[in-house]
Amino acid sequence: MIRYLTVASLLLISLGCQSMRAKRTSDFIEPLASHSLSSASEHGTPKSERELCIQTAKTIAANGHFTEAIALYEQAEKLAPKHPPLDRELAPIYAQAGETDKAVARYQRAIESTPNDVELRNNLAWTLLESDRLAPAIRVLDESLQQFPADRRLQSTRAIAGYRAGDRQGAIQQFTAIYGSSVAHHNIALLDIESGNEANARSAIEQSLVDNPTSETIRLASAIEKTQAPR
Repeated sequence: MIRYLTVASLLLISLGCQSMRAKRTSDFIEPLASHSLSSASEHGTPKSERELCIQTAKTIAANGHFTEAIALYEQAEKLAPKHPPLDRELAPIYAQAGETDKAVARYQRAIESTPNDVELRNNLAWTLLESDRLAPAIRVLDESLQQFPADRRLQSTRAIAGYRAGDRQGAIQQFTAIYGSSVAHHNIALLDIESGNEANARSAIEQSLVDNPTSETIRLASAIEKTQAPR
């Protein structure tokens, strides 16, 4: 995942999903679940073995034990085969466990059930991006943006996908249209850092500082300087 983008979350709107990991505080786009478990009791004693499996799976997934959580969610499905499948819960955990094909299949089925859920679409795109399936990710994003052209999460993910496809200038333009020039160049600097292009990162952060020298951008500029300082 884009580790440096945790700084960008201070500037951007909440773009996607809440992390299930306590150590992460950023809301920047992550292929993780943010919806509560619709089939489980959120409070009190579970009413069935199925609910117990679901509640336990949710707890251990929050602690990063994805393989065990998957097993419990799958057991819950077996215990009540007439209930709707737990696609929304399993898709992000499959992604975190590296089972991308299963994650994609679960996301696709969840989207078929709730086609207006933009978050699911965004998370599917991120799962594809994180598994280096750039063309399918862009296809999902473009199709989704045809239906939800004003959604900023989809727009932002599309800008990042464009950057990864080699269209840096297009990504700058997309970010600028969403957030303005300063934030756009801040985010591009972060993507440049991730891709190992420190010269472009320096240029982008300098432009961000010219446009609007926020404390977050100043800190990022300082961090870039420190990495290039002689030792």
